Parts: sequence; C-alpha cells; structure tokens
Amino acid sequence: MFIYSYIALSKNNTIIKDVIISKSKNCAFIELLNLEQTPIKITFKSVFFLDRKNIDYRIHFFHQLSALSSSGINILQSLYILQNNNHPPFWKMIIKLAIDDLKKGGSLANNFKRTPTIFTPTIVSLVEVAEKIGQYEKNFKIIAEMLKHHQQTKKKILQSLRYPIVLILLSAVLILLMLIYVLPQFETIYQSFGHDLPFMTSLLIYISKWLSEYVIYPLLAISLLSFSLFRYKQKFIICTIKFLNYIPAFRNLTREYNLTLYFSMLSSTLQAGLPLTECLKCAANTIVHPFYKQACLVIQHSVVKGDSLSTAMNEQSFFPNMACQLIAVAEESGQLIHFVQYLFAHFSEDFIFRTETLLKRIEPILLISMAFLVGGIMVAMYLPIFNLGNVITGI
Repeated sequence: MFIYSYIALSKNNTIIKDVIISKSKNCAFIELLNLEQTPIKITFKSVFFLDRKNIDYRIHFFHQLSALSSSGINILQSLYILQNNNHPPFWKMIIKLAIDDLKKGGSLANNFKRTPTIFTPTIVSLVEVAEKIGQYEKNFKIIAEMLKHHQQTKKKILQSLRYPIVLILLSAVLILLMLIYVLPQFETIYQSFGHDLPFMTSLLIYISKWLSEYVIYPLLAISLLSFSLFRYKQKFIICTIKFLNYIPAFRNLTREYNLTLYFSMLSSTLQAGLPLTECLKCAANTIVHPFYKQACLVIQHSVVKGDSLSTAMNEQSFFPNMACQLIAVAEESGQLIHFVQYLFAHFSEDFIFRTETLLKRIEPILLISMAFLVGGIMVAMYLPIFNLGNVITGI
C-alpha cells in the first residue's frame, strides 16, 4: 500500500487537496472517481506501514465517537464530523468507507470486519450490540477503556524490559568490538617477537578470526531461523509456551496474564449487554495459550448446556479457588458484572506486579553474566600485557 497526495475537483466544482491510501496510482485514480471526485494531479508521497501509531489511534477514535454520541449526534453525523477533523490517512480511509456503507444501509460492525487487524472480533461484537440496543455512547466508551488498559499494561511491561534489553545489546556490541578489533592486535605484536600468546588469548583470537571470516554463516543462520519462525509462528508459540510451562515463575506469570485477558473481555462484554454465553465465547477467543483456551471453551459449552458459571469454572484448574468462590457469590447475589470487574482489576494488578518483580530478579543475573563475559575478555587481553616486557627484552 502507498500514500498518494492528490488534487481533485469535487462535484460542486471545488478544489480538494488531500491524501489517499491505495495499491497503485491507477487504483487511487479509480477510487477518487468512485468518491465522485475528478482527479487533477496524483503524486506519490510515501509507503504506508500499519504501525503501532495507527493501531493505537483506535483509542482516540472510539473516545471521540463516544463523546459525540453522548451529545445526541447520530452515528453517521458523528463519522462526518470525524472525517472533517485531522486524522492519519489510514483512518481517513476507514471513516470514509464506513460512511459510504452506512449511506447504503449497511452496518458499522460489518464495515469494521473488513480490517480485522484494527477491529478485533471482540470490538466488532461490542459494536454489533451497540447497533442492536442503540447504546453507542456506553459501548464506544467500554471499547476505548478496554483498549487503553491494554495499551497501558503493555507500556508498563516494555518499560520494565527496557533496561535488560539495553544492557544485553550494549554488552554484545562491546564484546564483538573487543573480539574483532582489539584482541587481534596482540597476536601481531607477539608474532613479531616470535613468542606465543597465552592459551586463553589464543582461544579468543581464534573465535575472533572465525567471526571475521565466516560472519556470513551466522547471519545466514539467523535469517533462516527468523524466516522459519515467521513461517511457523503458531507452532513456535505453542512450543515456547510448553517449554515455559516447565519454569514455575513463567508458568505463574502466563496464568496471571491469561486470567487478566479473560476477565477483561468478560467484564467489557457483560457491561455492553451481551448474553453470558456470547461473553464467554468472546473471552475464550482472546486467549492464545492452547491449554487455557481449551479450558475457556469447555466453560462456555458447559454454560450453554445449563451449568452455572461457577460450577463450570470449578472443573477447570485454570481458575484459582478465589475466583470460583467470588463468581458463585456473584451468581447468588445477581452482581456478576461487579465481581467480574473486581477479578479483572485484581488479576491485572497481580500480573503487572509479578512481571516487574520477575524482571527485577533477572537484572542482577544479567549483570553478573555480562560481568563474567566482559571480565573474561579483559583478562585474556591483559595476560599478554603482563608478559609484554619479557617478550620485548627477549627473556
């Protein structure tokens, strides 16, 4: 996809200057004609990438729709107002297509289904409910808050990961520079005096030479590995999950994360007015972990057959006893939404706390490991220096 800037003439004979996203210049020309605009000039601007900025713009989009709906403005007029505001080119295209579909009698939810990378099945389900019951303001607000929470959680985790990642990258660069550019100098000095290098230094120089001469092979191996991981991403994720399940810390963290996802989706869909069985289906679809996803689907099927939610949850080891007990109380008191919101907040905070704690424990291990690696190279470098005087004098 490419971004084109264009100048066109509207059906009212007014000059329009804007941008459009299309597969080619010819496609852009046809799309402008479909929009009842006569293209005068179309210029290539840049390549379009669906980056994080465009995906995160969903929060702003649904916040604006919620605010406009609360003012009593209908959905079509709200989209017209958003279209006239400044938006990224990709979102201008989405809004324009939504307006065209609504004018033809289509639904907003069906329009959103065309871009599943932006509008997940859960978002589409919430929009469908909003269209059925007419509660646009409430449901758009729920979607915006749900997306904002996911964004904030991800941001906190990335902030916690920043220091370990920077530490590993800097250490790797430092080690490579020392191996490739510093250590080989000692070999030249010792060879000129007819002396051998210490074993540790010779070993590192051998590694350095191998990296210099055969660097194409590690790069090729990394490229093939990356391609294989991309090609068989789903299998790789499943294998990684199975491996991490053998590590207690990661197993508990994975469980907390999936519980957070499950109750987050259950809370949002219940607030939006979806039936419980549909809420459970949406919640199960958000889970990627194969074991936990299967457990959630079993719960949904049990509730469809007539079992209570607490009974179905009790039969699955995925859910802790506390969650099952609170859901049982919620069913008796008729306050299911309130208790599900509480469980979502509880597991969300617990997940963030566990993640930050785990990363803080990993940091000292990384520091010690990097210190051993860099220290070992430094020792290998200084061993020849200690004997340099004897080498020069010929002793």
